[in-house]
Amino acid sequence: MRRDFLIVLVITALLPGVAMGDIATANDRAKSGTFDATGEVRCAQEVGQPLEPCSADVARAEDAAAVVVRFPNGFARSLMFSDRAFLRGNATMSGTGTDMDWRLSGGMFHVRVDDQRFEIPETLVFGD
Repeated sequence: MRRDFLIVLVITALLPGVAMGDIATANDRAKSGTFDATGEVRCAQEVGQPLEPCSADVARAEDAAAVVVRFPNGFARSLMFSDRAFLRGNATMSGTGTDMDWRLSGGMFHVRVDDQRFEIPETLVFGD
């Protein structure tokens, strides 16, 4: 998946007015609390911890989305998506957000960022 991440970065660098603007807009909307969808995802905050229900809010802009996942203890992490691909997580005290792995399988994003894991339905991220 790292190759896919590099490809997405190269494409977004070549189309800064479109892709990067959409990502920035989605992120700005999430930071301001302007969300297009809310749902439940499965997540785990620590290595070895089982996945459990977590709340998620989604801010969309064109082909980009910022998903803010809240763990049961109240900690939140933002995850950025664009063009049906996972890009990165935000930096937190638990890591930089760039140590990651992901795949899309059966309509479900399976994402690992630092030690945290997430299962997020594609339809929640991008709509129907």
